[in-house]
Amino acid sequence: MKTTRLLKLYLTLFLTVTAMAQQPGSTRMAISGYVSDASTGSPIQYSNVMLYDESTSNAITGTITDQMGRFVISPVSPGKYYVRINFMGFDETRIDSIYITMATPELELGKLTIKPAIIEGGSVVVERERTTMEYKIDKKVINVGQDFTSSSGSAVEVLENVPSVTVDIDGNVSLRGSTNFTVLVDNRPSILDANDALQTIPASTIDNIEIITNPSAAFDPDGVSGIINIITKKSRLEGISGIANVNAGMFGRLGTDVLVNYRNHRYTTYLSAAYSVGGFESVDTTLNETSIGDTTYYVDNYGERHFARGGYRVRTGLDYNLTDNDLLGVQLSIGSWGMNSTRTSNSAEYLGDASSTTNPLYSITENDGGRGGTYVNTALDFEHRFNGANDHRLEARINYTIRDFEEEWKFEQFSANDSIIEGRITTEAGPTQRTRLDIKYEQPIGNEGNLEGGYLIRSGISIDNSGLQVWNQTSESYDVLSEYEKETEYRRFIQALYGVASNNFGNFGIQAGFRAEYTLRNIGIVNSSEFEINRWDFFPTAHLSYNITPESKFMASYSRRIDRPRGWYLEPFETWSDAYNVRIGNPNLDPEYINAMEAGFMRYFGKNMISAEIYSRETLNLIESVRSVYAENIILQSFENIGKSLSVGSELSLRMMPLDWWDFNLMGNIYHYQIKDQPDYFDRNLESNNWRARFNNNFTLSKAIKLQLNAMYNSPTITAQGRSESSFTLNAGARLTLIDNKLTATINVRDVLDSGIHTFTSSGDDFYRYSVSDRIAPVFSATLKYNFNNYKSSDQNGRDDDAGGDDF
Repeated sequence: MKTTRLLKLYLTLFLTVTAMAQQPGSTRMAISGYVSDASTGSPIQYSNVMLYDESTSNAITGTITDQMGRFVISPVSPGKYYVRINFMGFDETRIDSIYITMATPELELGKLTIKPAIIEGGSVVVERERTTMEYKIDKKVINVGQDFTSSSGSAVEVLENVPSVTVDIDGNVSLRGSTNFTVLVDNRPSILDANDALQTIPASTIDNIEIITNPSAAFDPDGVSGIINIITKKSRLEGISGIANVNAGMFGRLGTDVLVNYRNHRYTTYLSAAYSVGGFESVDTTLNETSIGDTTYYVDNYGERHFARGGYRVRTGLDYNLTDNDLLGVQLSIGSWGMNSTRTSNSAEYLGDASSTTNPLYSITENDGGRGGTYVNTALDFEHRFNGANDHRLEARINYTIRDFEEEWKFEQFSANDSIIEGRITTEAGPTQRTRLDIKYEQPIGNEGNLEGGYLIRSGISIDNSGLQVWNQTSESYDVLSEYEKETEYRRFIQALYGVASNNFGNFGIQAGFRAEYTLRNIGIVNSSEFEINRWDFFPTAHLSYNITPESKFMASYSRRIDRPRGWYLEPFETWSDAYNVRIGNPNLDPEYINAMEAGFMRYFGKNMISAEIYSRETLNLIESVRSVYAENIILQSFENIGKSLSVGSELSLRMMPLDWWDFNLMGNIYHYQIKDQPDYFDRNLESNNWRARFNNNFTLSKAIKLQLNAMYNSPTITAQGRSESSFTLNAGARLTLIDNKLTATINVRDVLDSGIHTFTSSGDDFYRYSVSDRIAPVFSATLKYNFNNYKSSDQNGRDDDAGGDDF
């Protein structure tokens, strides 16, 4: 009953504000229009539009375009003016003879186009592409087209060159130091976990990547550090067009993808398919110490690891214009994902000091296993535009996903005569179903404002069956241990209601949002216990912007977010990963709550740009993996809320073109990280100073030949019980255009100096672990890309996704 009353209250407030916004206002004097790319027809967001007095050439006022390329300059006094339009990487456009009178107070300039800049210098001709990185008010947009050192890889390899993002040697992505973030595909949540989703998206299918570190209330609040939004390639050409890629490289890397698109005035349909597999090999060293009473046990492992990851994906969809104002869309996605790891090591177990041990137990250990599954996603969209306006519309979308999951890991330890000393097989499997309904209404308010409101339902059910088999030396077979056979059922139902209002007052812009979410979560273990959460959460957001000049901007923002524990964090029973590691979840974990603030300044000067940001992120109820001694040589991993953390730092980005044939991005991030208010059994008030730097260079030797050199450094960083050491990586690439606008070839060399070594130490009461992973490098790969019918990628977001994703 209380829930119903609250929902009615929110809906009443929303409808009241909407009704007030629809009341007619007073007559205004204004100049408006749209700005688009002359070569692609795509709208250009955040281009600078400046109004000048024609008689004096003095600047009067200005504004920037919205996501549809729309701008409105208001209020304007009667007079004669001209307009200048600027955007980085494009030639300036000027519109003369603009008259505002009492008889014609509002002037619509219509669609205005600007052309990409073309720079000539000596024998070198450079045709300017879209800038590799664009800073917008609430996000960073990275154009993947210029980053060809990662064109044969996945989204993960593209992100290695992106500000705010770090990728470790195993391909695990973190956003501003946190692995807890949300992945969207074309603005829709991914069906897979964040890192799995990024690993399965081929780089060649990506148009650009948006980094949103402080999302508005219109986005799901899940994730500590924000959102990574993958925008896939689409064509805006009439008729049939498409793109195809094939790539191959070392360690079994192979991939291919194709996209075919058909468009006419009534409908658009597409079919895309992708297959990719890739991996690496490394030499790993691990040293473990565990103490029980007065005895210390040691285990040393040294060996090789083979890692592979891949899958396929088929997507199709149809967008049909029912009328000029009504659009109906349907999408279908089918795919698979998976990873496999095989490790063979020479092991030694002993007591006391290794230098004084005379009879260590030598053996060979083998770890072999993987995880993966298949998924099917269907979605239905409807959009109505009121009077044909892009900024006054109603959208509804329903999405249904089903996913299968299987995981199996086998650990075996062999003696010198190849007999099995010990063996374990752990398994997990189960289906997941999710349904999501989104309803959103958007309309303009005031002179340049916008009001957006929405209602959301997310529901999911997941079944997880886990088991353990142990080697029986007497029968020389594996026995099933029934006490480890568990069936867990997860159910979650979330309702959300949100509103976001924004407006511009001259050069000053403001946006405020509020989101309320009701969560009902139940975890049930068959024939055992149940754990339930029934809770309301509230998430305010605020964004400010100020256009100091047409070339410089200031921005500030705040958001509150949540990170809900993943399912396997909550399982209150033992799960073995190998003979030396066992995990037990904690169903009483509280979610993490994050308060994030940012402020930034950016300035364009000619073809160059500089950006500086400061940020603070406070995480309450910090969830950390906690390790302790389970038995001799065995480490127990559990999860606890251990206090709170604070990250305070600054990011700097510099985009320069010192010569016609050379441009570069220099990106740096320095921050102080602190963990406070920990339990007594932890070291209290852990802290470290961390910094990261990227230096990406592009060299244009001719219109047909381009080179790229990217360097990355990550400093040491800490966790509650561990420390990662620094790393440095250098990547190189070369791209050759074989047929203009048709066929290109790319060669990539990753980790040129073979310096990508990952070192990690972890310690606590009665245990110590030291591990080093040295990946075999350099790694070579090659890619062929073919466009047919002069395929051109669109800047606009598409309507296709692999949707649905949250933990359940």
